[in-house]
Amino acid sequence: MSLRGPLFSRHVRIALGCASWLGGMAPAVAQQPTQGVQSQQVAISIPAGPLESALLALGRQTDLRLVYRSEITAGKTTGGVTGSLTPSAALSRLLSGTGVSFRSSGGNTVTLEAGTSSVAATGGDPDTTLKPIVLRDGNSEGVDTPYETAGSTSYITAEQIERFRGSTAGDIFKNTPGVISANNHNGGAVNVNIRGLQGQNRVRVAIDGTQQTTTTWRGYAGVDDRTYIDPDLIGGVSISKGPSGGAAGAGVNGGVVGIRTLNAKDVVEDGKEYGGRIKIGAQDNTTSDFTINAMTQQVDSADFFDFENGTGSFVLGTVQDNFDFVIAGARRYRGNYFAGNDGPTIYNTNGFTDDLSFTKPGHEVFNTSSESTSFLAKGTIHLDEDQSLELGYVHYESTFGEAMPSILFNQIDVYRQANLSDVTTKTFTARYRYNPSEVIDLKVNAWISIVDQTNIATSYAFYLPPWITPGTRPPADDPRYATTHTYGGDVSNTSKFDTEFGAASLNYGVSYLLEDIDSKPYCSRAYATDACGTPMKPSIGSRSIGSVFTSGEWEATNWLKFSAGLRYDHYWLKDEGITTKTGIREKDGGRLNPSVSATIEPLDGLQFYALYAEGVRPPTMRETMGNDGNVRQNPNLKPEVSQNWEVGINFSRDGLITDTDSARLKLSYFNNSYADYISRVPNIVPPPPPPGTEAFTFENLERASFSGIELSASYDFGMFFVQGQMTYYTDYEFCRRGSPCSGETVSNDYAANHMPPELMKSLTVGTRLFEDKLTAGLRITQAGKRLSPVTSGARQYTGMWVPYTTVDAFATYKITENLTFDLQAENLTDRFYIDALDGWNPAPGRTIRASLTAKF
Repeated sequence: MSLRGPLFSRHVRIALGCASWLGGMAPAVAQQPTQGVQSQQVAISIPAGPLESALLALGRQTDLRLVYRSEITAGKTTGGVTGSLTPSAALSRLLSGTGVSFRSSGGNTVTLEAGTSSVAATGGDPDTTLKPIVLRDGNSEGVDTPYETAGSTSYITAEQIERFRGSTAGDIFKNTPGVISANNHNGGAVNVNIRGLQGQNRVRVAIDGTQQTTTTWRGYAGVDDRTYIDPDLIGGVSISKGPSGGAAGAGVNGGVVGIRTLNAKDVVEDGKEYGGRIKIGAQDNTTSDFTINAMTQQVDSADFFDFENGTGSFVLGTVQDNFDFVIAGARRYRGNYFAGNDGPTIYNTNGFTDDLSFTKPGHEVFNTSSESTSFLAKGTIHLDEDQSLELGYVHYESTFGEAMPSILFNQIDVYRQANLSDVTTKTFTARYRYNPSEVIDLKVNAWISIVDQTNIATSYAFYLPPWITPGTRPPADDPRYATTHTYGGDVSNTSKFDTEFGAASLNYGVSYLLEDIDSKPYCSRAYATDACGTPMKPSIGSRSIGSVFTSGEWEATNWLKFSAGLRYDHYWLKDEGITTKTGIREKDGGRLNPSVSATIEPLDGLQFYALYAEGVRPPTMRETMGNDGNVRQNPNLKPEVSQNWEVGINFSRDGLITDTDSARLKLSYFNNSYADYISRVPNIVPPPPPPGTEAFTFENLERASFSGIELSASYDFGMFFVQGQMTYYTDYEFCRRGSPCSGETVSNDYAANHMPPELMKSLTVGTRLFEDKLTAGLRITQAGKRLSPVTSGARQYTGMWVPYTTVDAFATYKITENLTFDLQAENLTDRFYIDALDGWNPAPGRTIRASLTAKF
């Protein structure tokens, strides 16, 4: 099966020529006069009043990033400013007569300063160091947010995504402590595990505030929660671990992954009206074609310079006074990849030994190809200085290889190249914001997500002699069809107050989500024929979650801050299948969940925090009333309730040793307990079991728990930088009612495939040379043993790996100001290994990627 090699080769060569031509134009374009942010006039309307409020309004109405200490604005007022002015002129008028001056700190950043008299006038101590206040516009990144938050959060920048692109979208999480994309090389999707929790809506992946995640049945191994996105369309990723506030946190107890897609300001430089980006790339270590039903794996990969496998994307944007708009598209081709050559091929645990994978070192890994097309369009209308309306559309379609884990496990003469699965997602968003004052920051969001998917669950195919032609073999086709429509909306407001007891803020709102599932009956085929082995009836119905939430923050002093929140989540389940296993068609319930935290900041940039939060994960329709797989549903399931404790340290300091360095550190200890954890268990029936009896069912455990330590740290002084992450689980338990708590997962439970490594860590070191034109470095990743042991009886349901160490390399060179060349080496030492939580598919061997990016 060809992966469009010749056609793609021609497109790549044409696009490379265009990118080079655009890059060559960069010096000429740079010579044209441009307006910087300090010289472009904008409409500004700020009334007279407190200087602090006026500066906040200026930050919203312009692109200025203001940095200052809180004492220099305390008690001061301003006469306001109205008219069409440059941001710097507007700032000058606001500061007139206040005793406060400003200086440029590069780019859009401006630092406010006060003279001695100004400090004295406010009763401040000139030797006292207070926390800097940074104002950002609404589209700014949250790079430093994890180091200022009482709780475990992470942020992944577009630069980090580009630096370690990897083979799949899930590879973007490899530098994030406590987060893994499970089944990363089997299915072409993002399937997030946070601190041992995944699947069945425990973790929400929200793209621009929407949900397009679908639950896909994976046989004995459980289910995947799949989300599809092209990395070239991502502007940034924020991750909140554990119960979360806001609309995205409704009905979630594991965490929220917020993916922001590109907007116009990602490609339009400050002071310009238009901008764009073209990116072209290619890689090796993949097949150029493959044959459906093949049972012999190739050993020779396509040549790099054939351009048989690669990527291409474009982004075009404009920023005007009253609107901004961006469109983007991406195309990807990749055949089946090849496993590495060096590393252990067997594992030994609890006294039994087996092969890690049916695929041998250096061989083609069946069913790992992917081909995708993505498109994005997003526009924002600024109705006036206080109101904006953003409309967006994201389209993704892909054909990709995947294999049922039970086929990957059986090892003997059943592994083959199957037909490809396919998925199409369409997401529509509308986001309104009204922000006229500090007490009104109103946001109204509505969205629709549509997912159509056909998944190929490869059936058994025992070896047949070569003289029997492939056409007479049973088809590698066992398709399952599903369509999911998800509708959502939320309304929230944030109010900020200055009181005599300290600054305070309050966020409050409501949200609602409706997931409508429509699937077709399908057939699990017999072993060596085209006959139907077992007819299957999928889940058909709906799930709704409504939420009312509020959270508040109070800065008691300049070193002490408290936060608290409440949210009530209510869920409704409705089974609309033709038949019902349980006799129950509807179920609902709800719970009130509190959270509280405290932060102490004894020194500028050094914080100590403590957090307690509760959350609820309602049972799904598949667990209570649906018809999926060989599992009997349980309509009496209770919701899972999380009770999470966390303490930690944040450190954030610029100019720690030199004037230009920066240091960041986050160290946390978490203890997460999940009462009524929902587990798959054997379905015990009196012998002899009648034909068609389900092998499993679901029940609430008394509890499950995970505790551990996470570390994230970085140091950057320009020429050299280093980043490190670590996750270490100190304890875990699964407690079934009527049985003692155990250091093993419950037999046959989905959680057996959710258990992360006991220890996982990574270290990135890099350097910038030749006036920052060249950035190069290495990343070393180590994964330890499984957190829980695997018994021989659970081997069929449980993916294995042995501890491994991998090395990745990267280099970026700026050919011109607007043309950049990137070179990456994934798995530089060509190790044969299986990624943690990745089932039985070995990871890609040494893979070289090169790309050219032109900006204009």
